[in-house]
Amino acid sequence: MKREHRWVVAALLLGVLLLPACREVTAEEPTVNEPYRLEPVEGTDVARVILTEDGAQRIGLETTTVVESGAGSVVPGSAIWIDVEGQEWVYASPEALTFVREPVDVDRYEGDAALLAHGPEPGTEVVSVGVPELIGSELGI
Repeated sequence: MKREHRWVVAALLLGVLLLPACREVTAEEPTVNEPYRLEPVEGTDVARVILTEDGAQRIGLETTTVVESGAGSVVPGSAIWIDVEGQEWVYASPEALTFVREPVDVDRYEGDAALLAHGPEPGTEVVSVGVPELIGSELGI
């Protein structure tokens, strides 16, 4: 008889230990703090990339101002991104930590500078370091 009681006690103990594992878990998903967010630019296939301070630091983001020269506007060559269709782009910064891809036409390159036939107005802030990371963020690549 004592052996039967041991099995019953062992079975009850095992049931008590396993019972909490059967309850439904309703814990929320952990929140992930993304280093950026995207906002569509109405009427285009372009998205506004908005970085967090941490996101900008992670990619070593740097901007520069479009300058005017006798032949047109000038930006660093590192500011230019050429897509698979050959279209040239820069990321303009209309406000802090906000970047919008804008088409440009490069007339020619002189050393590290790109002379623009068409592009953002002189005085516009453009990204000079971190362009590939912004493209990756915007296009999900």
